Parts: sequence; structure tokens; C-alpha cells
Amino acid sequence: MNTFNRIVMILLILAVFLVVTIGLFVPAESLIVVRGVADNTLSTMNRVRPEFVVPFRALLILCAVFIDALLIGLLLLQVRGPAKHAIRVQRVEGGLVSVTAESLVEQLQYHIDQLADVISVKARVAPRSGGVDVEVRLETGAGANVPEKAEQVLVITRQVVEDKLGLKLAGKPRVSIHAMPTPSVPTRASAPGHLFRSTPPDQPKTPSA
Repeated sequence: MNTFNRIVMILLILAVFLVVTIGLFVPAESLIVVRGVADNTLSTMNRVRPEFVVPFRALLILCAVFIDALLIGLLLLQVRGPAKHAIRVQRVEGGLVSVTAESLVEQLQYHIDQLADVISVKARVAPRSGGVDVEVRLETGAGANVPEKAEQVLVITRQVVEDKLGLKLAGKPRVSIHAMPTPSVPTRASAPGHLFRSTPPDQPKTPSA
């Protein structure tokens, strides 16, 4: 639905762009075209036989109702926002229990963020028929051990998804780690050599004979 909304918005923006641009660049010619289309439409409607006037108007009303319903539905979707994806809890008997994908993302990000050397973390989940698909991206400090940190993230992911929330992983979690580069130690600029050039001591003056 989000893709459909984007396509509709792009088409509407392009249509408004073309109409406004052409109408403001050549206003007289644009009004002539609009007037010609209106005159032709009115002439066509006047040529409709009397016995078809009522069905023709009914068809126009149905088209207007359909277009209005479609636009109102799109407007409601934009106002209410995207629907929250629910993931069914597997380890519950006697009822149907589901967890929203947003709550799972928040749980994963909270627990992984508690690890040492973790600067930022972002989790993505996608409901699947066999469970839930999890992808974790995190940024660590320069001194972090990447293999060890990845193993810790995988353990926490399984604990949160399976043990704490009672969900089922659809596959192996994917972990992407970006380790910050080691900061370089600035070196002191060496002073010019002539500033430290040794000068011979003053020679004592010998009396002239």
C-alpha cells in the first residue's frame, strides 16, 4: 500500500507540475485549449438522445462516487499512517497472541545498545510465514572485537525473539557491523633545524705581542 500511495502522489505531483507550468507560461493558449475542450464536451452532451440522458447522467454520478471514494480512502490511509505489522506468538496455547513489529524492533535495539563499545544500533524485522526475519546494523568503537561483538548480538537477538517474546526466527539473523576507524595520533611538528644548531663557544682573546 505504501508503494501504491507513492505512485499516486508522484503522478499527482507530475500532473500539477505540467498544468501549472503550461498554464503560466502560455496562459492565453492554455485557456483557448480548455475552452475548446469544454465546448466539445458540451456539444457532445447536447447530442445525446433524450432517452439516454438519464442513464448518461447516472453513469457520470457513478464515476464521481467511485473517484471520490478512492480519494477519501487514500486520504484516510495518509492520515492514519501505515498499519502496524503483527507477528504471531508461537509459544501460547488456548488463544491467539501477537506482537507488533515495532515493539520487537524497540526490544532488540534496547538490549543490543547495552553492550559495550556499541555506539548506535538499528534493527529491522519482517514477518514471514515461518516466523520473523531479523536484520541488525550497529556501529561500534574502534577498539571493539568484531567477531566477538557479532556473536553477542546473535545471542541477544535469539534471546529477545525466542525466549522473551516467544516468537520464531524464520532464518539466521543478519548482523552488519561498522567499526569506527582508529583515531590517528597527531605528531608534533619538528622545529626548523637552524633553531637547534649548536654554536661554538666564544674563543678567549689572546693578547697581542
